[in-house]
Amino acid sequence: MKRWWLWAALGTALLLISSGQAWVSGTWNDPVIGATRITVTGTQAGATLTAGALLAGAAVLAGLVGSRPVRLAAAWCLAGGSGLAALPALRSLLRPQGAVEAVAADRPGATGLTVQATDTTITAWPWVALLGALLVLLGALLCGLHWWHTPRRGATGARGGERDGQDGAQSSSTREPRPTDAWDDLSHGRDPTVDD
Repeated sequence: MKRWWLWAALGTALLLISSGQAWVSGTWNDPVIGATRITVTGTQAGATLTAGALLAGAAVLAGLVGSRPVRLAAAWCLAGGSGLAALPALRSLLRPQGAVEAVAADRPGATGLTVQATDTTITAWPWVALLGALLVLLGALLCGLHWWHTPRRGATGARGGERDGQDGAQSSSTREPRPTDAWDDLSHGRDPTVDD
């Protein structure tokens, strides 16, 4: 559980690497321009991919240097970043045509008619991004478990106080006498300036 940050950092790295790679390619059939081959990168497939990766990276840093409440917030942020990053990967895998058509509609020279994409192919990078999102989610779960098992402040102190109370009789008898100061000597009628 102490290695939660390792899984989350590895997943974040996979998300950032896959964001600039080609995910889907397909042929865009425009009535005026004609057939054009279009390649869709991870960033073009969904802006939430980069946002999720950055959120996960910030959560890893906060969870490493922060206190116990910050670690709990980091676990929630990691889970949120995982969800944001997984959305475009799932969309590209389930409907690659839609990713090509969305990019083709924004290209200059598009006639505004219904964009149709054919011959779409999916690379391995959406799967890599999905794996990265799952690793970030695993890091979030392990971070939450680590937060749960970390003792709260004062928990050990209370037990120590009970133990001290039980052994109070023994410890009081074995304690060394407390050194007296000048005021104690005066209150007992002794002159502290005169050596015995």
